[in-house]
Amino acid sequence: MKKLPPHQYALIKALGSDPADCSVEGLATLAGIDQALVSAAAVELEREALLTISEHPYRELSLGELGQAIQQGTAQLPERLLAEVLMGLGGSASMRDLGGNSRLAEADVVPGKFARLLVEHGWADFEKGTLSLKPEFVSHEPPASDAEALMVALQTAGGSLLLDESADPRLSAGAEFLKGRRELVSVRERSRRSLALTAAGRALAADVASGSVSELREVNELTPELLSDGSWRNVDFRRYDVSLAADRVHPGKTHPLMRVIDKVRLAYLELGFSEAGCEMAESAFWDFDCLFQPQDHPAREMQDTFYLKQPSRYELPADSGLVDRIRRTHEDGGDTGSKGWRYQWSAERASQVVLRTHMTASSIRAISREPHAPSKVFSIGRVFRRETVDNTHLPEFHQVDGIIIDEHASLATLMGTLGKFYERLGINDIKLKPAFFPYTEPSVEVHIKWGDTWMEMGGAGIFRPEVTQPFGVRHPVLAWGLGIERLAMAYYGVRVIKDLYQSDLSWLQNVPLEA
Repeated sequence: MKKLPPHQYALIKALGSDPADCSVEGLATLAGIDQALVSAAAVELEREALLTISEHPYRELSLGELGQAIQQGTAQLPERLLAEVLMGLGGSASMRDLGGNSRLAEADVVPGKFARLLVEHGWADFEKGTLSLKPEFVSHEPPASDAEALMVALQTAGGSLLLDESADPRLSAGAEFLKGRRELVSVRERSRRSLALTAAGRALAADVASGSVSELREVNELTPELLSDGSWRNVDFRRYDVSLAADRVHPGKTHPLMRVIDKVRLAYLELGFSEAGCEMAESAFWDFDCLFQPQDHPAREMQDTFYLKQPSRYELPADSGLVDRIRRTHEDGGDTGSKGWRYQWSAERASQVVLRTHMTASSIRAISREPHAPSKVFSIGRVFRRETVDNTHLPEFHQVDGIIIDEHASLATLMGTLGKFYERLGINDIKLKPAFFPYTEPSVEVHIKWGDTWMEMGGAGIFRPEVTQPFGVRHPVLAWGLGIERLAMAYYGVRVIKDLYQSDLSWLQNVPLEA
């Protein structure tokens, strides 16, 4: 037995009864289903040549604010008022005289705006700045225009009216004339659809009436009720089309940069590291001096580092022995075997307060708390440098710093650790290049593949004895500091670093939850 989907079945059945009203609205009422379902079923049946769809345009009219005032007798049609004023002035007047007329001014009627309408109504002529009523209207009011006839019809109908192709031509002309004058009449173009069965459709309606075509009962899932009463035998299970378009959903989610930070943190925790931290405002002692960076180093100048005015000084550590060992290391190498930097170290410069320039300050504090092996520590935070902004540089960015203290640690250990870290983030193209840093030896720069080129991520190396021995460390210390924004750029294919901080909703919505 042939079966029709429910809405098609209901529509064919309704049309087969030869209803007087074959509009979509009337058929929806007759079939007992929503108009949208009738429209959808009609489109499907028209595609199968079972019915035809006819469009019947009509206009929906309603009185505007001024139109309602005219209906209540508290206002006049502007062009009618202008005609009355002209009659009072003998049938003719210049635009300047009309502009000064108190009656027009009181009604807020601008002569220049409505003079054209008198001409279009056929009531007056306009020549050389003068508006003149036609001779037959100088002593007798002009007849009602099509627009006024429409206004009267609207008032009689209670303020709203429908006009279709069978409407009075004069009313249709009035609606056309008033189109755009919403203060008088609101004109909305509408369309009504009517349906009619084709010969094939009538044959199908006859089969529906005889029972040889039935309604297709589709269900989405097999329920306990269908099983218990056996009705599952008489239903069809709807097929799922996974290729159909679905609504795009933009759920709330963590910012892409924060997701990279979370991934970095998880990678280090999974590698057995402990997390440490320090304050954003740090003393130069911990940020520079403990790293054997001389006090006249260019990186410590005002043009490279942010110094705080308030507070401008931090107390040096209470451990005077540590401070003295740092001083001696700078001046003559102390007990490290180094010659130091050969200058007079200043405690005042060491107590200056800076916005931390790297997370290595956190690593040094971690060493001071626990100088003994084995130890694996990392820290993540914002750092600040007076950088020139370009595609890969910002004055404020995030950095991850890490250290390993182990008696067997070596450069090979460092290279393997960095490789494993990036591998956990899905980055396999990594390159280490020889480099120089004041506080590590040997030193390397870390680069990862970024599109068709290589991008520097940071520096790494083995802390010099001048860094570790003042804290009592007796084993090698591996250290590195890596930029996170650049990692996010590689992760998400961003070409300009500042784009990570701009609220581009389109980009934020379309970044996948997992890159």
